[in-house]
Amino acid sequence: MNEVQAKPVKRISTKERILAVSKVLFLKQGYSETGLNQIVAEANTVKASLYQHFKSKEELGKTVLLLYSDENLALLRELMKKYPEPMDFVNAWLRILKREARKVNLFGCPMANFRSQIANGSPEILESIHSVTQETISTLTLYLQKAQESGYIPEHSNPKKDARFLFLAYEGVLQIWRMSGDIRLLDDLYEIAHRIFEYNPRTK
Repeated sequence: MNEVQAKPVKRISTKERILAVSKVLFLKQGYSETGLNQIVAEANTVKASLYQHFKSKEELGKTVLLLYSDENLALLRELMKKYPEPMDFVNAWLRILKREARKVNLFGCPMANFRSQIANGSPEILESIHSVTQETISTLTLYLQKAQESGYIPEHSNPKKDARFLFLAYEGVLQIWRMSGDIRLLDDLYEIAHRIFEYNPRTK
């Protein structure tokens, strides 16, 4: 009788633990309200080990911010591929935001949160925020250009401007939701997008 060999359990490295803990704490508590002592305690390590991987809290914050950016852009690109019609894309995006809000996993936009909590003396994080913002808008622009070519939004639309407006709408509804606590206000993203695109579904 053949014995079934158990697959070896992959050990999570100290660096991965630090990043995972930092991501949760920065999003939930805020960058400025999270200290390195709390991070190393919850990551079950010591400061000396943290400094082996990150020379400062700023470098750690920048790394976490870029991780969030990679995950967020991957999600947006997946939705864009699945939903070529912009309003379908926005609706799917909105469903995810509302699901995370109900699970108490939505804490607003990390980029905006980081920017509101850091001083201009954190150039690495500021540079990352600017870069991530531009990449997100560029990704939305390319998507809307393809949607326009396919006839999903009017020919007179300006994809670059519409992408910027859609990003502003996303940031805005998250902030209003956080201030009010009313999840229904997230639905404004759909209505604002409808007005941005002057939506007119293509005849099949």
